[in-house]
Amino acid sequence: MFKIRYAYIPFVLILLLTGCNFGTKTYPITGTVNYDGQPLAKGMITLTPDGTKGNSGKSSMAEIKNGSFSIPKKFGVGGGAYRIFVESVESLGDDAGSKELFPTFSMDYQFQEGTNPPPLTIDIPKSVKKK
Repeated sequence: MFKIRYAYIPFVLILLLTGCNFGTKTYPITGTVNYDGQPLAKGMITLTPDGTKGNSGKSSMAEIKNGSFSIPKKFGVGGGAYRIFVESVESLGDDAGSKELFPTFSMDYQFQEGTNPPPLTIDIPKSVKKK
């Protein structure tokens, strides 16, 4: 008959709660986003592992405020190839809503394996036209 050893219960619970994902180490990421040489007032940044280059895992995203963003370690990036997407909006005034400042900007980026990444700087040229 199979006996449960109560000493193993905490270990089993930890495995279940963490999803057995011991090999994935993530790092916090911070950075700045500029459009036409100025800090981007509002937007969203998404970092997605590039599966076409052998990288898998979870995507990360953050709000951009006054040109800056920050993603904590818990939701951060691992090493390898990523696709980065930046979306932005500009205010149309009180109660008037907002509109896209430029079409979604995308770029490729390679994060170093096993190291805390330096702050990321993204410069979006004005040549990325409004829709």
